[in-house]
Amino acid sequence: MNMRKVTSIVGGLSLAMASSAAFADGMPSLKDTVAPAAPTWSGPYFGASIGYGHNDSKNNYRDSSGDRSSVSEDADGGLVSLVWGVDCQVWERYVIGAFIDVDWSNIERGDRGDGMVIDRSFAIGGRFGALLTPNTLAFVTAGYTRAHFDNDGWWDIENSGVIAPGKNSVYFDGYFLGGGLETRLGNNFYLRGEVRYSKYDEETTNAGTLFGVDYVDKEDPELWTGRIGLIYKLGRGEPFHGSEYGSSGTTKAITYGGIDVAKDIWSLYSGGVYALNGDFSRSGLVARTFGIYSDYSYGPGGDDIDAKDRLVDVMLGYLHYFGTTSAIAYVGMEVRDIDLSPDDPTNDIRGTETGFKVAFELETGDDKPYYVGLDTSYSTAFDTFYGQLRVGANRNGVKFGPEGEIWSEEGDATTRLGAFVMFPFQLSPRLPLDVSIAGGYQWVEDDDNGFTGGAHGGEGAYVNSYVKFSF
Repeated sequence: MNMRKVTSIVGGLSLAMASSAAFADGMPSLKDTVAPAAPTWSGPYFGASIGYGHNDSKNNYRDSSGDRSSVSEDADGGLVSLVWGVDCQVWERYVIGAFIDVDWSNIERGDRGDGMVIDRSFAIGGRFGALLTPNTLAFVTAGYTRAHFDNDGWWDIENSGVIAPGKNSVYFDGYFLGGGLETRLGNNFYLRGEVRYSKYDEETTNAGTLFGVDYVDKEDPELWTGRIGLIYKLGRGEPFHGSEYGSSGTTKAITYGGIDVAKDIWSLYSGGVYALNGDFSRSGLVARTFGIYSDYSYGPGGDDIDAKDRLVDVMLGYLHYFGTTSAIAYVGMEVRDIDLSPDDPTNDIRGTETGFKVAFELETGDDKPYYVGLDTSYSTAFDTFYGQLRVGANRNGVKFGPEGEIWSEEGDATTRLGAFVMFPFQLSPRLPLDVSIAGGYQWVEDDDNGFTGGAHGGEGAYVNSYVKFSF
């Protein structure tokens, strides 16, 4: 699984904007200053959050011999979420809206080989709120939700040394009710907190016949979650510091997406970085979210075990300029889920883990004749380290040169050596675009079982490309 996170996040674009800012005529006069208007809550938005979940379930068992039982079970763990929605402000102080959100979680009970985890869910719902002030909304939510419970032995039934395995996984459908507060931070960014209760329908987790006795085992779950996150609202169009430059030339958000292909693996990744001060040309707080979906295979023959690898993180950082060089340090949370088919008990890199994550990026600006980009991160989920270094030349914004990368997960290392080129484009006066293409060769260490390949594919050539938008 390619842990690549785009190093060219703020880089040359924001530095070039800083150098061309329209402050040459001096400080703006009072007549040029625009008084801030009350924000509108109407329009689309997207965002990300981190949170915590607690699951209570009733395990209900019955069989043809007359045995009955109902046992309380619980699970706890962290989650990260992405949300997309649209709101409409009505009657001046009320807001109605609709949204969809997706959670990646590690809400688990038991241990590996004898456990269960809620690894993902989604919700579709609506919300209704009242403005406590022009900048703060109190709201309630309700709608439909679906959660995926992954079994790792918890639903197995044993009798006299004979094990009747439960279902590998079960989807539970239900409804949710919630409520929370949302407050405006400025520059189209809002802070949202919500507590949510979800009730799911009872589903069968194990059923069959054992020693001539027919049995049915069911789970009846409910889930409490709390989350806090950052929302970016599109089309609010507020001026920055009342200046012409701030209202028309400031980059507030950067999004990117790409694909990476190597031997026995392909990966799709995307993410976004958001300047909380509304301006990437100044030092300040930034937030980011990043996700990957990978499909790979490995084994003695290179393709005996298929894997699906999903990752999402939510992080808060600080952007600082050292002259014309930008640096960002992040802290946050990551959830990663790896499903193996068939299961491989010898592989430590499987299942769902939630981890604390730190990251650091360093990049030179467009005014330099050379280019340096450093990107590194560490997550406690699967003890994962990633690093990438790019060095080269900068010719009129076209950057090219050699690159090196390294990943390490639970002690398994993959290294790459290759070359890259990055091209700037201007789709419109307010929509800069960058394209990166890279390729080379990767080396993979065989694991203790002699298996070829792993979470980053097999040894051989690799190709990577991404597109980055700034707005």
